[in-house]
Amino acid sequence: MATIHRYPFLKQARVEASQFLAVFRNGRPVQSGRGLAVWFSPHGATSLVEIPADERDHELQISATTRDFQTVSVQGTATWRAASPMTLADRIDFSVDLASGAWRGDPLVQVEGLIDGLVKIAVERWVSARTVGEVLSAGVGPLLASLEAEVTGSRRLADIGVELAGVRLTTLTPSPDLVRALRQPTVERLQQSADEATFARRAAAVEKEAAIAENETKARIRLEEERALLIARERDNEVARAEAQSETARVAAEGAARTRHISSEAEAASILKLDEAHLKGERERADIARSMPEVVVLAEALKTGLGSSNIGTLNLGPDVVSLISGALVHAANGKAV
Repeated sequence: MATIHRYPFLKQARVEASQFLAVFRNGRPVQSGRGLAVWFSPHGATSLVEIPADERDHELQISATTRDFQTVSVQGTATWRAASPMTLADRIDFSVDLASGAWRGDPLVQVEGLIDGLVKIAVERWVSARTVGEVLSAGVGPLLASLEAEVTGSRRLADIGVELAGVRLTTLTPSPDLVRALRQPTVERLQQSADEATFARRAAAVEKEAAIAENETKARIRLEEERALLIARERDNEVARAEAQSETARVAAEGAARTRHISSEAEAASILKLDEAHLKGERERADIARSMPEVVVLAEALKTGLGSSNIGTLNLGPDVVSLISGALVHAANGKAV
């Protein structure tokens, strides 16, 4: 947009360096260039034309129908510039209002509409020759190559002084219903994969729980086996201890019995020796008594009997008196002989 400065008798129009300004008087160009500042009379036959001299980006959004009657949308950006500003000014109205400095019409929409038409024709021609599956499988690369070749080969833009600097396609998408339809198998496959992963995770968890339970059971079995071994060991130790105590008691009893046996044998031997000695003495006394006269034996008996303090009264029967008398007579006879 040109900047207009008002003065008492003149006006000044100024544009930025990125804008091309052309001054016409009476329908003829008198001055043109980028970033100009010109003076003109508001009452004369002066007209101004402002044309963008920089590159402009135009957003593309085009719909096309495939061979199998499916709608796809193409989005991108087309960059253009005025290669010949004066030619463009001759073909499209870029005249400026001398009061405000704004364009009288909307020339950029006309240029971009022409670009949209050329791009749309190229896109529709490429898309309509293919099915939606082929279009989506190919992507934007082949479409962009076909589009650039067709637009570059066209003279419609060059004839109005416009040059297409480049085209960028960003997305190539089908209609929302088709997107949902195409997405459904993938969604189902992903869901199935997710379910399988969930099942596998659950199965792994169950296997791990089973393994943990098995390990716990094995550990409990080992613990019980060790406890049984410990009980058996304790029982064996108790049995061994009881056997040892029994053996000790048996040895002690055998020792005591052997000691008692030895003592008994010694005591018996001592008694036997005493009895033998006593018997021997008795035998010797008996032998002595047999060799002694009866009267001596009888006297000794009387002496021993009468000397006993336990005898209070001694009664002698006829037999004893007869025996004593005979013994005395026998002793007297023998002494006399």
